[in-house]
Amino acid sequence: MADEVRAKKRISLKETFRSVVPELNEENMLYLQVAVALLVGLLTLFLLWRLLRGTSRGRGILLMGLCESGKTQMFSRLCHGVDVVSVTSIKESSGTYTAGKKSLTLYDLPGHERIRYGAFEKVKKLARGIIFMVDSGTIQKDVRDVADFLYTVLCDGAVQSKVSRVLVVCNKQDLTLARAAPLIQKTLEKEINLLRVTKASQLQSVGEGSNNNSFLGKQGQDFEFSHLGPIKVEFVEAVAKSGENLSPVTSWLQQLA
Repeated sequence: MADEVRAKKRISLKETFRSVVPELNEENMLYLQVAVALLVGLLTLFLLWRLLRGTSRGRGILLMGLCESGKTQMFSRLCHGVDVVSVTSIKESSGTYTAGKKSLTLYDLPGHERIRYGAFEKVKKLARGIIFMVDSGTIQKDVRDVADFLYTVLCDGAVQSKVSRVLVVCNKQDLTLARAAPLIQKTLEKEINLLRVTKASQLQSVGEGSNNNSFLGKQGQDFEFSHLGPIKVEFVEAVAKSGENLSPVTSWLQQLA
C-alpha cells in the first residue's frame, strides 16, 4: 500500500513538472539559449561595472601642504616607519601603506609653489583621499598661503568628483607655539571666507566661461568646512617626527583602505 502511494506521488510530481515546463523542442531550445546568453551578458556587464567603478575611485592618498609642513616626514613614517632628514622635495614620491590585508598608495607631493600644482595634476585622478599637512607653529604667518593652496585643491573638479574625505593634519604639536586643531580650523575658515570673495570677483571679471565649481560652501553664509557636502573635511593633531602621535592619521587611513 505504501509503495503504491509513493508511486502515485512520483507520477504526480512528474506530471506536474511536464505541465509547467513544455517539452524542449527546437523552438524552445532556441528561446532557452537566448535567455541564457542574455543572462550571461548582464552578469558580465555588472562585473565590469563593479571593476571599473573600483578602479576609477583609485587607491591613492595624496600628501599635500606647504614646504616644511612635515609631508615627507609623515610619508616616511607611514610607509617605512623611520624618520628622514627634512629636505625640499622637487618631485612626487610614492610608497605603500599597509592596513591589515589592504593597502593604499601614498603620494608625497612637493610643496613648493612653482611645482606643487604640476605634481598634483599628475596624480589627482588616482586619489581616494587627501592628507593636507599644516605646520601648527607657523600657521598664523602662513595662513594666507595655506588657505589659498587648500582652496585650490578643494575646488578642483577631479577632487570634487573622486575624493570623499580630506584630513587636515595639524602637525608639529610638540612645538611651544603650536596652535590647536580647532583654532586652526576656525582660522582657515575665516581666511577662505575672505578668499572666496576675491576669487568670485576675479571670476566675474573673466566672464561666464569661468569654472562655476570655484565657489566653496553655501551662498550667503560664512564659509565652514561642514558646508562642502560630499567632501568630508576633518582636522586632527599629530607629531610626525619620531611617530609620537600618528594614531589619528593611521585610524583615518584604515577607514579608507
